[in-house]
Amino acid sequence: MPKLEEAIRVYRELEAELAPVCERIAVAGSVRRRRPEVKDVEILVIPKDSPIDLFTAKLYALVAAGVLDFRLNKRGHRLFGPQNKLMVHVGSGIGVDIFSTTEDCWAVTMVVRTGSKETNISIARAAKARGMRFLAYGDGFDTPTGHITCFTEEQVFRAVGLPHLQPWER
Repeated sequence: MPKLEEAIRVYRELEAELAPVCERIAVAGSVRRRRPEVKDVEILVIPKDSPIDLFTAKLYALVAAGVLDFRLNKRGHRLFGPQNKLMVHVGSGIGVDIFSTTEDCWAVTMVVRTGSKETNISIARAAKARGMRFLAYGDGFDTPTGHITCFTEEQVFRAVGLPHLQPWER
């Protein structure tokens, strides 16, 4: 498994390349949780809105330059859709998962993509126990009395009565 330091180096390299075509970019997953060894580098982005898809064009340019390549999912298929893109950093061999979202969904997506799996399950269970539905690819929770929009990660935890955990505590 790749070491955290190498994963951070890969993220910084890709951040420098992708930031000009993003409104927002941040690392998520086990790198954000500061795990000593990581499976991959997860990057959350809000691509800049433009008449042409500059973000995807930049990714294709990085593939053409030999910086990134396409990666197959568990079923052996290339996953390169509008929201989720599985790549590999050629120089290091580290997997790179890129997730696109919107400003409205940033906080919830950051919680989900940072994880851990157990934290996400705890949030979903706590929501269900309160009669709520966690919108893991949305902006918050649906409740019997209406919708709760979460603008911060803290609000995601608070909405279901859980203490907010810093990424490295998850």
